[in-house]
Amino acid sequence: MVELTLPYESRMEEAHAFKEGKYLDSTKELKKGGYVAKVMPVEIGARGFVGSSAYCLRRKLSICGNKRTKALRLLAETAENSSRWIWSRRNERLLHKD
Repeated sequence: MVELTLPYESRMEEAHAFKEGKYLDSTKELKKGGYVAKVMPVEIGARGFVGSSAYCLRRKLSICGNKRTKALRLLAETAENSSRWIWSRRNERLLHKD
């Protein structure tokens, strides 16, 4: 399972550790049931910085060459655009829990 997180760049290591721990019990249960389970947290900073976990993911998925460059660029652009979208709508009621 790939878990994509968009933390602030200063919190990328903390976010990675949190996501690994979050799914630890689920992974153990799946393994007890005879499944192969692997959690791969990936962090792309809120401003588009690609964390080292994204490089590890593309290596594990055997994405290399031009495809690797395009995939990492697309991840960064998507993260940055998503953050911009959320920021532009920060005052809208739909984004807040009541």
